[in-house]
Amino acid sequence: MAQSSANILDGFVEEVRFAADNGISTRTLFRYRNSQDGLPFAEFGGRIYIPLNEAKAWLNNRIKRPNQRRRGA
Repeated sequence: MAQSSANILDGFVEEVRFAADNGISTRTLFRYRNSQDGLPFAEFGGRIYIPLNEAKAWLNNRIKRPNQRRRGA
């Protein structure tokens, strides 16, 4: 039987790289992960990994839209 060459970490990015790629500090990323409804993450091999699909969903849930009933000045 042929073995799959898929990496178990496909779709995950190490937190240091995630922070650098997105222009935020690792301290900010730590705060995002530890907030009440925080950024999803996984610990594996003593490192923190961010699941990209879940990170995008987490961010999409934080989109703010202006109040359409409020009139501009």
